[in-house]
Amino acid sequence: MTLAFELAALQQTREPQAVVVDARQWAQKVGLTTVDSGAAHTFSSKNLVRRDFQITPTTSNFQHLHTRFTTERHVLVGEAPDRPDYLPQKYWEYLTLADAASAAGWELDNKETTPRKQMIYWLARVLRS
Repeated sequence: MTLAFELAALQQTREPQAVVVDARQWAQKVGLTTVDSGAAHTFSSKNLVRRDFQITPTTSNFQHLHTRFTTERHVLVGEAPDRPDYLPQKYWEYLTLADAASAAGWELDNKETTPRKQMIYWLARVLRS
């Protein structure tokens, strides 16, 4: 499987690095899609997220990625409730972050988390690395 995360969706997970590490157990390629490559680089560096690819979300980029990675499935995990218009119907599946997180057991970030809890999660992530 080739698995692409919208940057905005991955940013909503409590532990992005753990999500990507988990996804690598069953996906051959894992990457990001965003219009802001600088933000993706910063996010990946800060959260120690290793990505196999990064693309701008356009139909042609997803079509090219399909031909570049010949895996049995191609899936985009995004934050929108509906499939994005740019995602090719023929080769790509779409999962909402909520559905993917529920199926995989990923924890989503609670925006109401206190700064103390955020520090504890960050420290735990650093110690695990």
